[in-house]
Amino acid sequence: MTTPLSPAPPLNPWQLGASLYTPATRTDLLALGSGHYPSLTSLIYCTEDSVLEADLPLALANLARTLPLLPPPGTGPLRLIRARNPHVLARLLTLDLRGISGFVLPKIHAGNLMDYLRVLDASAWPQVPVLLTLETPEALSEAQMTTLRDLILGGGHGPRVAALRIGGNDLMHALGVRRKPGRTLYEGPLERVISMLIGVFKPHGFALSSPVYEVFGDLPTLARELEQDLDYGLCGKTIIHPAQLHTVLDAYRVPEADLLEARAILAPDAPAVFQMNGRMCEPATHTRWAGDILSRARLYGVLEAQRHEALHF
Repeated sequence: MTTPLSPAPPLNPWQLGASLYTPATRTDLLALGSGHYPSLTSLIYCTEDSVLEADLPLALANLARTLPLLPPPGTGPLRLIRARNPHVLARLLTLDLRGISGFVLPKIHAGNLMDYLRVLDASAWPQVPVLLTLETPEALSEAQMTTLRDLILGGGHGPRVAALRIGGNDLMHALGVRRKPGRTLYEGPLERVISMLIGVFKPHGFALSSPVYEVFGDLPTLARELEQDLDYGLCGKTIIHPAQLHTVLDAYRVPEADLLEARAILAPDAPAVFQMNGRMCEPATHTRWAGDILSRARLYGVLEAQRHEALHF
């Protein structure tokens, strides 16, 4: 009988930061997972779209060799595995997962989620955190996404869902379009989809992460998109090239003014409403924002400090 593994620690979605996808067929999986890029926050070993069906045995053998050599969680980037399908997930769950913090489940909708969760429930690691990727035509439908949300919550599966990933390229493929260089996600047809997904999931406690900008040589547009991601409340950004890494991490650094406001809002003796830096602060409505600001500051640092004063109305 398989000995159950130690429970995986909870995964704060803000830990994702810049999530570098790498095909599991690569020969440098150990180096990437052990801190080859010292600033890399999360790494996703992929056995799905980036791996040809014929190369799947190679990818699984590569992971089987690499995983026992990885350092424990907390050393190097956060490491996750993107499972190709429930059958592949079952095979992955037989490997040495001590250096892995969770799984990314692709193309999730209400019709296939339970297939994955049944595999997890039958494993030695049933409560491993999972990130569900929304990237099928169902993700374009508010009704379908509401059904998925209710399935997760109704079955008590919410605690194991660390975040929902928005699969931008697959969704654009479903629409028959491709993003133009110089255009952010919010300057095309996915803006409505992102707004809908936020409305369906975020009020119920789910975090959502942002898709890749595949034009990895265009860092100014990436920086502008990251600013919009934060305006929409998304946390975590998929990247496909290390050139994008520092642009993402810089975007997640917190302005000193925001940090001071967040601390004031969360203070036990905070008044019901006060002004700071020229805007109203109200703990009753700003605590979730403030909590995110503190998480970002702890993980990614603070921009240049300035002096501010809080004044009561």
